[in-house]
Amino acid sequence: MTRTFRDALEQNLRDPEFAKMFGAAQAKSSFGITLAEARRQLNLTQQQLAARLGVSQSYIAKLEGGEANPTLNRIGSLLAVLGLSLTTRTTMLSPYPDTLPREMVSSKTATKV
Repeated sequence: MTRTFRDALEQNLRDPEFAKMFGAAQAKSSFGITLAEARRQLNLTQQQLAARLGVSQSYIAKLEGGEANPTLNRIGSLLAVLGLSLTTRTTMLSPYPDTLPREMVSSKTATKV
């Protein structure tokens, strides 16, 4: 039987240490994508966004690339300067969380940080 990447990942996610690392990486990546989309919607370059937020362009690049590890305070502060707030939702940890059955996804929770 051929084992797919998804099968291997789902098996690895049963290991708590792997799940911790995967969850952290997934959260940073998700925030990075969200920040990049917000920046583009505001028609800003990374340099312009950095100037507005009082950080370096390289930090913006690290945030958008999922390489930085900002605190929730930092995320809230950065978004607030842009007139935005953080909305979160939880789903079952999965390689493809948006493909889970609807009954497995918890209700959305809006949180201002």
